[in-house]
Amino acid sequence: MGSYTERAVFVKHQRGAVTAVMNMSLFVLLLLSGLLCSASGLWREYQYINISMTWTQAQSYCRHRFTDLATVETMDDVNRMVYLVNETDGYRGLVWIGLQTSIQSNWVWSNGEENISYIPWYPGQPTIYRCASFLNYYWYSFHCGTTFPFACYNESTRYIRIYIWKNWTDAQSYCRRYYTDLATIHNSQEQQQIRAVVGDGFYWMGLYIEFWQWSDQWNLTFRNWEAGHPFISSGDCVAMSTIDSGKWVQDICYQMYNFICYGEDRLFQRQIVRLNFSNVENLNLNDPSLQTTILNKMNEKLKSAGLKFTYISWKMDLGGEVFHLNSKRAVNSSTTCDANVPLEN
Repeated sequence: MGSYTERAVFVKHQRGAVTAVMNMSLFVLLLLSGLLCSASGLWREYQYINISMTWTQAQSYCRHRFTDLATVETMDDVNRMVYLVNETDGYRGLVWIGLQTSIQSNWVWSNGEENISYIPWYPGQPTIYRCASFLNYYWYSFHCGTTFPFACYNESTRYIRIYIWKNWTDAQSYCRRYYTDLATIHNSQEQQQIRAVVGDGFYWMGLYIEFWQWSDQWNLTFRNWEAGHPFISSGDCVAMSTIDSGKWVQDICYQMYNFICYGEDRLFQRQIVRLNFSNVENLNLNDPSLQTTILNKMNEKLKSAGLKFTYISWKMDLGGEVFHLNSKRAVNSSTTCDANVPLEN
């Protein structure tokens, strides 16, 4: 006999439904219950909406029902959104996220730093172009589609010379994949260090003009652009591909796409309940048919308790599994566990 811990089961019921307590004799021991949220306030619960709308319509929908169109801070956020779409309906295409062009623009570093006090522009620089390179001890602005070798950095070896000719966006992607990011230069000492590493010639670094803003006004500079974007394509809004590692493309705002919001659903109250199952018969609890049977029985209990508008589903991990063997916890097979789960509006 083994004890299996299920990662989470979603319990969601419509606001305004009858408050009730459900009693389930389904060999279930409730371990943890609570609202899905983040103590830091930075973790976002994403909501995939498989209805095609323009960017502006999607923004209004998200603000009415949730918080806003999706704001993205890390690659982990990107991966969670792609996984969410794939698990919901397998949609393959573009979905709107909350990034759009901004009226204001300013120079920032690729890694998100905005405090720039050391800027040794060559006389007459910068020009109208939005990406920065350096030659010896001076900085120059160039069209971001220009190809140069580039300098990356990481925390251990600091600056790394990459003698491969790429445009600025592709250079950024390369540095983020193999190191930390495109190089940052904060003072004349670091300028001398990077000059000693790369030698002569123009090299891309991480400085660029940020002219995008998030719908919820969060000041986050993380980007995951597709090659060639946003400097070649036209349009003032951003969509994410669900089939290309969540890459982003610049697009015309009146295109009709599905979209991703974030925030708690105002039409429903959602809870995550973590459960412990006593597997007396050594069944495969990750068998989808068995999981469906368990959910059906739990739904019957909810309906009999008066919660007719409640929906429950399993929460899978990135490997597609729901249950995990809990070898450290001994479970008495003769014990019947009843779970009393209060659901409030």
